[in-house]
Amino acid sequence: MAKFINKIVNYILERRKQKLAQTMEKLKPRTYTNSTSKTHINASETLTLTTETEKILETMDAELKNIVKSCLTNPDKLLDFVKEQGTPVYKMKNADKILAKIKEEEGFITPLKGRKAFYLNFMIGLLVEKKLKFSFETREMFVLRDLDINIYFMLHQFHMWYGFKKNLPGYDMKAQELFKDNLEEMSDEDVKEMSIEEILALKEAIARDSEAADFVINLAKESSGAKKALEKMKKDGGANI
Repeated sequence: MAKFINKIVNYILERRKQKLAQTMEKLKPRTYTNSTSKTHINASETLTLTTETEKILETMDAELKNIVKSCLTNPDKLLDFVKEQGTPVYKMKNADKILAKIKEEEGFITPLKGRKAFYLNFMIGLLVEKKLKFSFETREMFVLRDLDINIYFMLHQFHMWYGFKKNLPGYDMKAQELFKDNLEEMSDEDVKEMSIEEILALKEAIARDSEAADFVINLAKESSGAKKALEKMKKDGGANI
């Protein structure tokens, strides 16, 4: 069990954070962040983080810990909570492969429009609801393989869903499209072609994903089993998958 936690927390989340940091680094040539004023600056254009955003970020982790503390041994309870708040949850065979075709990851899916939405609606209708759905829009949802859920994976996705529900920046459709299109591969030329609004939207999306990873890593370290696994990870020099 400790070895499994080691793999989930270190390999998936720590390395994901490294990828997020690398992507954020590529955005620096076009933007400057003043850590005192928390203002993004590019030539004469500026965008300041709102007080409301900062307040939400300050309270979110505490709120989430209160929600998830009774679910650490049963991640399905988190899905029950999600459904109670009106967000649909779909489980289907090969969900990861189906989602990969539209550059989506298993777990929390933000609202979609166009071809992606049509494809996802069709597959859900075909494989889950057993009735064909033809629509070019989807609402937020969870899409998962019909397997046992790892709690650390679920907490990462739950954190992002919670931020979406809190209307945090970075979860709008444009920001998410930029995030999914550029996370795996983004060149300097791609950055040069982005507007300041696109760069800022992408930075917000990266920040939300990174915050979710930090939340899970910190929560894992608080549990004795995960703490031992993380200590072993450091001793062994990392996990291998």
